[in-house]
Amino acid sequence: MEKIRLSCKGILTANQAESLMSKLAYSVEGIRSCDWNSEMMEVVIEPVSMESCEEITATAEAMIAEERVIRTLGSRTIKQTPERSGISEGDYDDDREKALQQAYAADGSVKRDYAVKLIGLLDRLFEDMAVHRGAALRRYPSMIRLDTLEKCGYIRSFPQNLFVVSEFPHRYDTLRQVKTAADPAALARQSRHALAPAVCFHCYAELSGRVLDGPVRLTAMGNCFRHEAEWRVGNHRLTEFGMREVVFVGDADFVEEERGWWMQGIWSLFIELGLHGSLTTANDPFYFSEDALKIQHQKMASMKYELLVETPARSTFSIASFNHMGDSLCKPFDVKGPGGLPWSSGCVAFGIDRWAFALLAEYGAWDEWPSAVKDRLHGRAMMTVTQRLR
Repeated sequence: MEKIRLSCKGILTANQAESLMSKLAYSVEGIRSCDWNSEMMEVVIEPVSMESCEEITATAEAMIAEERVIRTLGSRTIKQTPERSGISEGDYDDDREKALQQAYAADGSVKRDYAVKLIGLLDRLFEDMAVHRGAALRRYPSMIRLDTLEKCGYIRSFPQNLFVVSEFPHRYDTLRQVKTAADPAALARQSRHALAPAVCFHCYAELSGRVLDGPVRLTAMGNCFRHEAEWRVGNHRLTEFGMREVVFVGDADFVEEERGWWMQGIWSLFIELGLHGSLTTANDPFYFSEDALKIQHQKMASMKYELLVETPARSTFSIASFNHMGDSLCKPFDVKGPGGLPWSSGCVAFGIDRWAFALLAEYGAWDEWPSAVKDRLHGRAMMTVTQRLR
């Protein structure tokens, strides 16, 4: 199949191209892949059928035109592990790919054996750290009300991520039609719920309308859902994944101090587990060009940091984020401090499935892992990290 190539040389900067590609994958359907050729400075799209080439090209060109007038800031690296040594790509293919294939289905939808055990160990580790910090345990549903997402601005800022839930009306005549309908889904209606894209929004709904006597910490693990392009799903990028979040609410100084503790502690754990990568400034994936100022503000104010892991195969992706939201969520949910004013909040989020995938990519089959790494995952690392940070 012939590919669509759109040159951006002299049109977009490297930062603008990165921003474009983060949104383009959610903006065109009927494609097999969408890549950025940094050497040629061009977008390369492989369509499923040549019939859709004109529409795909028009969409991509319109988005390029939008992006070229946006000032896009790059990320700053705060911490960086040393360069890898002693592992070739051939070694990776031979020693690790087989273990990943045994642990994961090709599209990431099934985790097997030690992948499942590893996910449990990792979540327990992060939960123990949260409890050590005084966080109260919570368990929330996989669905969340649309009015909750509307209140926090998620629907209008990140529509590309959302799965909205449908339902069959509780009406006798409609339910009888479902039994014999050629297309039962046509009889469904939109419900008042979506599949939760993150855990933290449940926390704000729980605290809504409250005046807090002092700082609050909550932690919960839940299944989260993001509408990904089908051709991108697999390995670390999933439509359904486990996320452990720690939410902390208090004055601005408390939130920044708490976030700082987590950044230091998780970076130490990252190093102790023998992983490679960096801690960088980041921004939320705002979809619309009108929200470009929000992206700039997040990066300039260091409101969001991400922990990026690099696998031996040179794949890089985020496995944790550290966020300071100011009063942007406490205000709409009317969460106040003792003085009656909206408080600040922050959160730390761990993509548990991604941590597991990164470790399996790093070490291969569980039996071959270094004993020190196994010990850390079984809880002795928890003791090391928390004692060091007291």
